[in-house]
Amino acid sequence: MEKEDKKGEDVKVYEIESIDSDMYDRQKRIIGWDQSKISNATILIVGVGATGNEVVKNLVLTGIGKLILIDYDFINISNLNRCVLFNSQSAQNKDYKVDVVKNACEELNPNTEIVGIKKDLKDIDKTLYKKSDVICSCLDNIEARLEANNYAYYYGVPFVDSGIEEFFGSVQSVYSGEEEAACLQCNISNADLDLMWQKFSCTGEEIESENGETIAKIATIITTTSIIGGLQSQQVLKFLLGLDYFKENGKWNPHIGKPLIGKQLNYNGLLNKFNIFEKIKSPDCWTCSYKKEE
Repeated sequence: MEKEDKKGEDVKVYEIESIDSDMYDRQKRIIGWDQSKISNATILIVGVGATGNEVVKNLVLTGIGKLILIDYDFINISNLNRCVLFNSQSAQNKDYKVDVVKNACEELNPNTEIVGIKKDLKDIDKTLYKKSDVICSCLDNIEARLEANNYAYYYGVPFVDSGIEEFFGSVQSVYSGEEEAACLQCNISNADLDLMWQKFSCTGEEIESENGETIAKIATIITTTSIIGGLQSQQVLKFLLGLDYFKENGKWNPHIGKPLIGKQLNYNGLLNKFNIFEKIKSPDCWTCSYKKEE
């Protein structure tokens, strides 16, 4: 309801009941926040394992309108120490990750539409990329991460990537609207290219190489995944709340902050440190340095 103050101006007065009956009340109080941009957004999330669990949970609770989840893997007991949306029964049943995450999120917030796709990334309908407002990569192999990066850049959709290992993690954002900024493909090393053929998985049997050697699992812990998942989710929100402002003004909304476009944020849990460094755009990058073919 509204009351008139001493100057004759209308002042909004909230009753306690109305404040606590709105799930999104506290975030709406952030200067620059527009809940309609959140509730009308479609986010494509590739990989719903450890970090993916955190990102999905965070975005559902902020009231995202629609999440498209892509993951063809199933749940194992070894997932349960770092995946907040999985449970022991789903691991025993070897349920698909997307199915369990979808059901868990519908309990968290029935207002968010969840679409689960049990396919390898290379087999999905490519129109899903351009139908999304932001694309999130929560993957554990470089080849798939680069594929998501390339399609996101091609369609001009903001892309947020993350990686984790032990007590370390990183987050990077890519957006073709800032043409001078690097993408994920830029300056990829020979070591990274070698790793493209080592498709790590956090479930199933350990992968054997051609010479019979076993490729070890990536070591992870939930404290790292929750930190990186939170940072990645924050990048998504920055794009949703700031992209229109950027397109209109040529700069990012100062109340929301600029995403990590062309930059990588690194987390070092051993030294309790964060650092950010700028990625150098490669003039030879076939993803972001050549004119798009229509």
